[in-house]
Amino acid sequence: MTVEKGLVQFSDVCLDYRLYRDRSVSIMETILNVFGRKTSRDWFRALDHASFQISPGESVALVGANGAGKSTTLKLLAGIYSPSEGVVRTSGRIASLLDLGVGFHPELTGAENIFLNGALLGFDQKKMRELLPGIAEFSMLERFMDTPVKYYSSGMFMRLGFALATSVNPDILLIDEVLAVGDSAFQAKCYDRIFGFRESGKTIVFVSHDPEAVRRLCTRAVWLDSGRVRMDGPVDDVLGSYLDANAGRLQNTASAAAPREWGNREVFFSRVTLTDGSGIPRRTFRQGDTVKVNTVIETREGRSVDNIILGFSIHRPDGETVLASNNLENGEPLLTVNGTGEAVIEITPEIIEPGNYLLSISLTGNSTDYHWQDYFYPISLLGERKTPPLRMSSLKVAETSTES
Repeated sequence: MTVEKGLVQFSDVCLDYRLYRDRSVSIMETILNVFGRKTSRDWFRALDHASFQISPGESVALVGANGAGKSTTLKLLAGIYSPSEGVVRTSGRIASLLDLGVGFHPELTGAENIFLNGALLGFDQKKMRELLPGIAEFSMLERFMDTPVKYYSSGMFMRLGFALATSVNPDILLIDEVLAVGDSAFQAKCYDRIFGFRESGKTIVFVSHDPEAVRRLCTRAVWLDSGRVRMDGPVDDVLGSYLDANAGRLQNTASAAAPREWGNREVFFSRVTLTDGSGIPRRTFRQGDTVKVNTVIETREGRSVDNIILGFSIHRPDGETVLASNNLENGEPLLTVNGTGEAVIEITPEIIEPGNYLLSISLTGNSTDYHWQDYFYPISLLGERKTPPLRMSSLKVAETSTES
C-alpha cells in the first residue's frame, strides 16, 4: 500500500518526561547514590493520548498556552523524540524549522555545513552543489560561505539555517516560532517562501502565539491544552474558542478591571449575547468586524419605563476606556420598555489596536442608574497594528551646574 507523501498521523500519543528531584553536587553524594541511596524522581506527561491526522497539502496550526505540548508534538514529528505510548507516522521528507542551525559544526564553513546537513538528509554532493547558490543568495551570505560559522552573528546563523531547511523541497514543513529571523525585509522573504510551500501543496505544521500569523498561513487549527487535544477544526473557530478562554482568565486576573454589577434594577439586562454581524456567537473579532451586543431588557414588575439610555464602553485590561457611546450621544431614539424588550448595540471597532479588551454595558436615564455591567464581557480583536511604534530619534540630557 502506497502512502501519499505529506501525510501526518498522531494516534493516541503520550510522551513522559522524567523529572529528577535530587542532584549530586559532590563526589561523595555520587558514590552514595551508586551504593544504595535512591534519587528521587517523578514523571511529567507532556502529551496525554493526543490524536489527530493531517492530510497531504494541509496547513495546520498548533495553538495553546506555554507548556501545552505544541513544541513537543513537533519534535515527535521530526523524530527527535519517540512516544512513550501510541504511534506517530509521517510520510515523505521532513524539514524542521525548530532550532535553526542545530547540527551546524562551528569549525566548518557555511558551504561545508550545507554539504554536511545535505548528506544527513540523503542528498549527494551533486545535488547540494546545485542547491548551494540558491541557499547563499536567499540567506544573503554569498560573501561568507567560505567563512567558518563560528564567526557568524546569530542572525546570519539563523538565516543560513532557514535557507537550508526550506531549499531541500520537503514534503512536510515543521515551523516553531522561528519567523522572527533577521530584519523585516528578510522576514517577508521567509513568509513568501512558506506561502509558496503552501500553494505548491506541501504539508505545513505551524506553532505560533501570533493569531494573525496563524490566520494568514493556516486553514485549520488544533488546540492543545495540558497535552490533550481540546479542539480541532477551522482556524477561526478554534482561535475564537482559545482566545475566549484566555480572555476569561484575563478578566479574572485583572484586578484593576474586575467585573462589577450595580444599579437599582428597575430596568435590567436579563440576557446578553455577543455575536458577529451574521449572528454567530463569538468573543473574537477581526478589526473592522461588526460586534453585535444582543440584549433582552426587562422592567421590575412589568412596568413601562420611557427615556432609557443604552450605552457601552470598551476598556483595556487595566480598566482604561478606549471607546464609549450611547443612543443619546448618537442621536438615536431613547428606549421604551414595557415589561420586556430587545435592543441591539452594533459596534465596529476599526481604530482599536489588536489585543484583549473588556466590554461594559449600561442602562441609565431619568437621572437614574438602572443597571451597569462593568468590565463584564471579555473580547479579543485580531489584526495588524496600523501605525508603527514610537521611536526616539535622539535623547539630549541637559547639563546642570552646582555652586558651593
